[in-house]
Amino acid sequence: METIDSHDLLVIGGGPAGLSAALESSKHGVKTAIIEERITLGGQIFKRLGVGFKDSSASSLGKDYARGAELISGIEKSNVEVFESTQVVSIEDSLVYTTHPSFGTRAFKFKNLIITPGAYDRPVVFPGWTLPGVMTAGAVQTLVKTQQLSPGKKILFAGSGPLALAFSAQLLELGAPVYKVLESSHPPKSSEILRLTAAIPGNWNLISDAIRYRSILLKKSVPFKYRRIVVKAEGQGRVESVTHCKVDQDWRPIAGTEKVESVDLLCVGYGFFPSHELFRFLGCSFIYDENQGGFKVEKDQWGQTSLPAIFAAGDGTGVTGSYSAIAQGALAGLRVAFLYGNLSELQLRDLATSYIRELSNRNKFQKALNHMFDVRPGIYELASDETIVCRCESVKKSDIDSVIESSADISVVKAYTRAGMGLCQGRNCQRQIAAMISKRYHLPFSEIAFATPRFPIKPVEIGLIADGSIRDEKYFINEK
Repeated sequence: METIDSHDLLVIGGGPAGLSAALESSKHGVKTAIIEERITLGGQIFKRLGVGFKDSSASSLGKDYARGAELISGIEKSNVEVFESTQVVSIEDSLVYTTHPSFGTRAFKFKNLIITPGAYDRPVVFPGWTLPGVMTAGAVQTLVKTQQLSPGKKILFAGSGPLALAFSAQLLELGAPVYKVLESSHPPKSSEILRLTAAIPGNWNLISDAIRYRSILLKKSVPFKYRRIVVKAEGQGRVESVTHCKVDQDWRPIAGTEKVESVDLLCVGYGFFPSHELFRFLGCSFIYDENQGGFKVEKDQWGQTSLPAIFAAGDGTGVTGSYSAIAQGALAGLRVAFLYGNLSELQLRDLATSYIRELSNRNKFQKALNHMFDVRPGIYELASDETIVCRCESVKKSDIDSVIESSADISVVKAYTRAGMGLCQGRNCQRQIAAMISKRYHLPFSEIAFATPRFPIKPVEIGLIADGSIRDEKYFINEK
């Protein structure tokens, strides 16, 4: 196995936080490399066009695409070395073990490590959620943005928070036919609007974006319905109709308010979960905040975790958006440059001032939004006994309930039912199982530990990590 030992800093993740961290550290003399699992830089929000599509004008593809193009251009002009299509499978003894489809297994030595893993769509379990044609907002956005393909002709968007407004409007701009938006939360109250208004300084671009998104929906005559949630999707072979209804303040369905509508695509967008597997694997300390995706790694203002050489930044440390992620990444990159002696303490403080101010403004705005769009417990109570909770292993809710009756340990549930053993390694089902345990034993989410993380961090082809020199002759007796 090849070992690469030529960098002072490794950045895992090439999204907003990772790009920003690498740029700042490299700018101040730190020999830096980015390890990115995708074929291009940008992450989810700054994702590039697919292979074969020409990027003639970044601005024509939206502001986020243009912002990403600027960051990526900065990386291309810098001394940062980029390793794309490189999947991290383990971290141990100052080595990051990776796989690559062409180069196989490689190990990268590190002195300092900035992990910026990003986030993924919050899975919501309800009858029919596994049907083809029921897709997360991120998946739909990827198809529309990078492949210029609409996956449906009549799209219902169901979700909550700024995402419901922003993604539905962005999809409309890109040509996807969204015909209605369902928001689980209540309409903004006067007190919430006042709180949000107080947080406008430093966030006017977000306010102007929201106004523009709302105007897009109005111009296209797309209804935006508050306090409604999808409770069922039905169809033969793929989604053909959805049932949605009014909800109370805890997002629990109100009987008698059901409405059935025919659709050929249901787009679900209830926010994001941090991809915190690497932090858990390393043993970093965590805190809990449901509105930022649940468990998030504990870090200081520079992004330093409970492990001295490990830094964290971006939505993988708590979902707060791309502007915040860029500021977090920059602070982590500056701090590493300071630790290498490339910046004095005075220089560090001076360079960090604008990023600290940016984070403060964004955090105020985020807190104001959280008051408006708190995630409520009803979102975890939509599944019926026959609903598949673990879609990888086809494990039903009733099968999980029978194990939960005798254990509040997710690892025990995993061992007995195989829920969480599939390709997604629990990313789609663990939070739902935790919610079921929480309800059964009256425990807060923060006291329910997820299953023990193990190598490999994400599924990988066995051929990429197997040692071809080792053979068991009993399996090759017929080769002669």
